[in-house]
This record gives sequence, C-alpha cells and structure tokens, in this order.
Amino acid sequence: MPFAVGTVRDIPVRALKLCGLTWSGEVLWFSEGVLNRITSVEPVSGEVGQHLACPGVRTDLTTMSGHLVQVAGEARALRVLDPADGSVVTELRNPRPGGLLCGLEATQHGVWFGYEDRRIVDLRDPGDLSLIDTIPVSHPPAGVTVTDDFLAYADYRRGTINLVDLGTRREVARYDAPGNPTGLTWDGSRIWYCDHTTLQLRAIELPGISNA
Repeated sequence: MPFAVGTVRDIPVRALKLCGLTWSGEVLWFSEGVLNRITSVEPVSGEVGQHLACPGVRTDLTTMSGHLVQVAGEARALRVLDPADGSVVTELRNPRPGGLLCGLEATQHGVWFGYEDRRIVDLRDPGDLSLIDTIPVSHPPAGVTVTDDFLAYADYRRGTINLVDLGTRREVARYDAPGNPTGLTWDGSRIWYCDHTTLQLRAIELPGISNA
C-alpha cells in the first residue's frame, strides 16, 4: 500500500513533454522531448537560465564530471554535452543495446541505469561503463536517483516513487506522488521529479531521507 505524499515546491515550466531531470549542485536541468532542448532552472526563484538544443531527447538526464549526459536517439545512446554552450563532447552507446533505457543518474557509487523493459537498475563504472551490480525492481523504472542510503525510481504509470534500501537491496517504501513522475534527481535534501501530467518540476520530502 503506497503512502500519499504532497509536494513542497512546484515550478511550472514551458514544455510539452518532460523527460529528464538532474541537479548540478546549483541549478536544476530538465530535458524536453518535443522542443528537443535542455533548460536550466534556479530552484528557489524558478527563474529559467540557459536553453541548450539537443535533437532526439529521450527519457532521462544526468550530470557527470561537469558535463550533462542525455539519453538520446532511437538507440538511447548517452550524449555528453558541454553545459556552457550545448556542444557535443562525445556520444556513448547504450550499455544494453536495444534495452529501453529510461533512468540515468551519476553518483559517487557510479552511474545508475534504469531499464523499463527488464525491470532492473544497473550500476556501472563511470570510466568504461562496465557492470558493477544489477538490482531487480518491482515495476518498470522511469527516472532514477540515489540519496545517501536509497535508490529511488519513478513508476510513471502508477504515479509512484519507490525506494530501494541500498544495504539490503530490498524495496522498502512506495509513495503516491501527485501527477506522473518521470525524471528524478536528488539535491541533498529533497527528491525532485518531472511531472509529465502537469508539466511542472516538483519536489517532495520523504521521512527518513529528507532534511527539513
């Protein structure tokens, strides 16, 4: 039985199809799959900053080694972009060719990849993307993010955000989030998500992992 949770911050954005979301340490970046661009937003004021063109935006987005990394194209490759001007630094293949890569988050543990068709989340080495671990999940993951102790993934269809304890590798909680969450990110105190339904960036605080 999922727990209902309300949002603590809602930022309406100009978008038709919200895809990915990431936290740079200073601003939120979100990607949009119709306008095919990535945009920065200041989370307190909601002020929009940069717009970066990114043809073929698909699903999630993360920040890694000072670059933005967007899932892009039909093959769901990893397009590495310079956040200063949107220029393409490199493009890496989907580590599971043909797999429906939907969630992406780079963290201190490595890079997490959520696959909707396989209902798994892989942890991979950031250097060569070799596989470190695979965690099965109960529902198809959309966006993924990681807090200090938990892996969180969005189940778009059910409108939930689910937590996996990284120590036990077990799902320990499920939260009904307003709307339909896709991309997820963690800013150190809150989980933010793209609400595909209302076209907002929304933040929630969860018991035990959020700093009020």
